[in-house]
Amino acid sequence: MSLSETFKKTGDILLIDDTPDNLRFLSELLGKAGYTVRKVINGELGLEAAQLEPPDLILLDVKMPGLNGYSVCDRLKVSERTANIPVIFLSAMDEELDKVMAFEAGGVDYITKPFQLVEVLARIETHLQVSRLRQQLQQQNAQLQQEIAQRAAAESALERLNHELEIRIRERTLELEATNQLLLGLQTELQQALLQEQRLNQFKSQIFSALSAKLHEPLTNILAATELHHHKWDNQEPNRLKPEHQSIRSIAENAQLLQQVIHQSLHSVNTPISLPEFSPQFINLSQLCQRFVETWQLPESPLYQLSFISWGKCPGLLWVDGILLQQAFFQLLSNAVQYSPTGGTILFQLVYESTQAIIQVRDEGIGIPVEELNRVFDCFYCASNSAQVNTTGFGLGLTLAKQAIEVHQGTIEIDSALGKGTTVTLKLPLVTKDLRGQV
Repeated sequence: MSLSETFKKTGDILLIDDTPDNLRFLSELLGKAGYTVRKVINGELGLEAAQLEPPDLILLDVKMPGLNGYSVCDRLKVSERTANIPVIFLSAMDEELDKVMAFEAGGVDYITKPFQLVEVLARIETHLQVSRLRQQLQQQNAQLQQEIAQRAAAESALERLNHELEIRIRERTLELEATNQLLLGLQTELQQALLQEQRLNQFKSQIFSALSAKLHEPLTNILAATELHHHKWDNQEPNRLKPEHQSIRSIAENAQLLQQVIHQSLHSVNTPISLPEFSPQFINLSQLCQRFVETWQLPESPLYQLSFISWGKCPGLLWVDGILLQQAFFQLLSNAVQYSPTGGTILFQLVYESTQAIIQVRDEGIGIPVEELNRVFDCFYCASNSAQVNTTGFGLGLTLAKQAIEVHQGTIEIDSALGKGTTVTLKLPLVTKDLRGQV
């Protein structure tokens, strides 16, 4: 392979020389070797051509009219656009070439005339390779500097993130420590509250036990007195004493019911999570309700007016616990009487539907604040406005009524508003027995 073929098409060369023979010889030589050659005949045109399109290498004649080669090279090195272009000086053998001046001007080499093909091509290709390597090195250095800057920025960002993470960890640790302290405090408060609740429950139990003992003796005396009256009236004419006998019988029935209520209240206080004892039997609910209401009805009484209404056909005997139902009725009517105005109307209503019996107790009393309706069935809870009336309740009435209805698989609801009275609704499923005795 020839040398010209080795260097074929390797670069763009700008040839500056005022001698036509030199321009023709070098352009043909370099063209055959594959280089692209641009020719100019003086320094000014050479500077313009280099600025317009910077070449890969410049061949520059030293001795030219006007601007000589040194001056042209000085100007090329001053311009940022052409400063890195390698310049090879051209000189004749009989010319004194100041080599030091050539290199100080920025030249990289020189070639003497007459030109030798191998020497010219070798020097040109050598400096082109050096220039390319220099450019490649500069590009690599620039890329390396960019990578270093990017890595420095990444390290700085990472350091900043680590610092922020440390701050967050410290803050989170402090939060967790504060939360742990709060939990410890809450645990201590909860333990103290549980201990206080135990003491209160013991105190309540003691109070109700004392009340039960205090009430037991007078109730026993009342029952004994009514029993003596019954025994006395059994030997007398019943018609003449019928009203009095009826009143004494109501007193006896209510006293017995009150004893049962006190017993159930004491049982609920001592064992609040237990249900009342359930002893059902087949009972005529209509007769039970009517008889119970009659024991509360006071003829010509100025205190309250109690009415009983029954709707629908009685389906037969119902499988219920009459004692528990009367205890529930007792609590509801007691509340209705206590919280009703003097002379107020109280309605006890029984309605039969296809699958259930509905019992309502409605009064015209002071009512209950709407926001407290979800708490009225809580044990020992009294409405905030209960102090408006002279009542001695302990907040157990609705709790006991709810227990009595729920053991029947029934429900209890309450609807009330301040100053508009209260309606309590009991719903009992119909478990019937035919009045003729067929189950």
